Amino acid sequence: MPEISIVTPVYNAYRYLTNTITSVNSQGFSSYEWLICDDGSTDDSPELLKRAAANNPRIHIFTQENSGVAVARNTCLKHVSGKYLMFLDSDDALAENALHTLYDQMAASDADICIYAWYIHQFDDLFSYIFEKRETESTAEDRYRMILTDAYLCGGGYPWNKIWKVSAIEKNGAVPGFDAGISYMEDKLWTLERLDDMKKQRVIFYNEPLYHYYIRPDSLSHFNGLQDFNRKSENITQALQFMLDYIRENHPSVYQDACDMVKKQTEWLKAMIAQFLKTSFSPDSPSEEPS
Repeated sequence: MPEISIVTPVYNAYRYLTNTITSVNSQGFSSYEWLICDDGSTDDSPELLKRAAANNPRIHIFTQENSGVAVARNTCLKHVSGKYLMFLDSDDALAENALHTLYDQMAASDADICIYAWYIHQFDDLFSYIFEKRETESTAEDRYRMILTDAYLCGGGYPWNKIWKVSAIEKNGAVPGFDAGISYMEDKLWTLERLDDMKKQRVIFYNEPLYHYYIRPDSLSHFNGLQDFNRKSENITQALQFMLDYIRENHPSVYQDACDMVKKQTEWLKAMIAQFLKTSFSPDSPSEEPS
């Protein structure tokens, strides 16, 4: 049985995948399995993955019709056999010796989760996110509030800057999946749910960056016409309401924080709508064919 299971969803990531694969293959730690689900890619990602798996027996490839990132992750989660679980996005990369470092941290501390620092690549700039004292010394309730309301505090809702002890979060012998019914903030919801599953929440922080996070052009700001824009707007609204309902039922003490978060997200969505309407229906923009 491998010590670490790595989960990666892939969709049309060919131009970034070589960097991701190289970062895993060059790790000085061999007790891992890398579970990759190709979510119906239409570029050369499948061929690249086949070649990678042929050269590394720890790589296991699953394929499916395009169903979204949550379903792709869930496909991988069904096959997790490691003691620890972590995530790696297909356009990001692990830092040198990340696996060895994380295994040592988890084994030495017997923690349920380790939240680790990361590098941020934004265009030509490189930053590091390092945790502050208020994060590393936070209570369970404080961590919950920070993850709920902020993108980065305590690692935010990102799956890829955390490694989990599988036995602390599994139910009926399996790791619970992501909610495939929502396509926005489903990773934040999954993170909050798994924290709720922990009986003791033995949390540690590692303050040296172990992950390279690349900020690409925001796909939510690019729309394929009015229909696509309406669909994504509805998805965001639905996800925010789902998150609010979950917090009200499970964490009433932070419900007001959740309301404030939803208000900010709603204001952002309104600004996106205004920008879309301005750029799509200005006199200089080509008119859209009615569907």
